[in-house]
Amino acid sequence: MKRGLAAIVTGLVALAGTGCAAPVPRESASPLAVIAPERQVQVLRERAAAFWAARMEDDEKGQWDLLEPRGKGRVTPQEYASERKGVRYLGYKIEDATVAGYFATVKVRLLFQPILQRVSAPVQTVLLDDQWIRIAGTWYRQLDDRQAPRREP
Repeated sequence: MKRGLAAIVTGLVALAGTGCAAPVPRESASPLAVIAPERQVQVLRERAAAFWAARMEDDEKGQWDLLEPRGKGRVTPQEYASERKGVRYLGYKIEDATVAGYFATVKVRLLFQPILQRVSAPVQTVLLDDQWIRIAGTWYRQLDDRQAPRREP
């Protein structure tokens, strides 16, 4: 009995020494975790460009698909779409993207025109810090909490 227990302990010590017994970090299961940081930034830029292309085309489903799951749980697609009226997007340019762990900021230069009744509003430009979050290896646009109505239970 003692010899069997000693063999098990010896085996476990040997496995621990090779690193086989160490738990695999959850992050490593993510497809993006094994991708070089430069590629992660490129994927982020591509998803941000897809979001702003959908915004320019008034593609509400395209925008909704790129929204973080938490945001989808807080607003309906109709609420999300209705909040984004009143502006006509004329162009965008992804200028920069920085990743800090699971969070990222994408700098987007927007060319837009407010839609006002009976008044021709001038075209404007702004440099926006667009916030993104990586969940299970996929980048999603964060819902701006200041604009999000709370859905009643």
